[in-house]
Amino acid sequence: MKYGFITLGVLFCLHSFTQSIYGKVTYKNFREYSEFNEVVNPKNFKPEILNAAIFFATNEIRSKKRLSILDYHPLLEAAATLHSEEMVNKNFFGHTNKKNKRLEEPEDRAKVAGIVNASIAENVMEGFIINYKSGDKVVAQGPGEFSKQNSNQLLPAHTYLTLADQLLANWMNSKGHRANILSNKAVQLGCGTAFYKMQNFNDMPAVKATQNFQWFHKVKSR
Repeated sequence: MKYGFITLGVLFCLHSFTQSIYGKVTYKNFREYSEFNEVVNPKNFKPEILNAAIFFATNEIRSKKRLSILDYHPLLEAAATLHSEEMVNKNFFGHTNKKNKRLEEPEDRAKVAGIVNASIAENVMEGFIINYKSGDKVVAQGPGEFSKQNSNQLLPAHTYLTLADQLLANWMNSKGHRANILSNKAVQLGCGTAFYKMQNFNDMPAVKATQNFQWFHKVKSR
């Protein structure tokens, strides 16, 4: 069954790769991992790398606050990715998917992903692939390419790590999102991202990102 640009089967194919990341990397050493420091290429976006970078950066923040470290769960990543892809494909941004009743609310998406005891707190965010902040004065140099005013030097793309850090910074600057990240109710986490081009902004390369936190009890699956 297909939702947006992906299928659940495709999501689980990703896990053979991401499980290796979660098996050998921790929030203590993830900044040294070479693939997280790779520059994001809009023509070859790797969502599984960004998903993992967001996951570890979240646990890094929690560790600094002396909070428990969240376990990764692939079904939470599946649900988060479904929502990010739906937001891109259906051109909306928010927690409620009014264009697909089956995936309307966070716990609906968790159930579709296979979680039978969903208790989801969800964060969503948009971010730019290149090092641009909303409101910066820039000049379009070509589709998806920008420079600062009075300069022909193109704005550089983020690495997966710096993009994850930017997304986390934006979440932490929002009271509700910050509360989810620092909640002592959370026990597991999965993150999902989707690439798109902002057609109303010279094809600015961007992502929509989702965090799904499972609260109270660990995920049970069917």
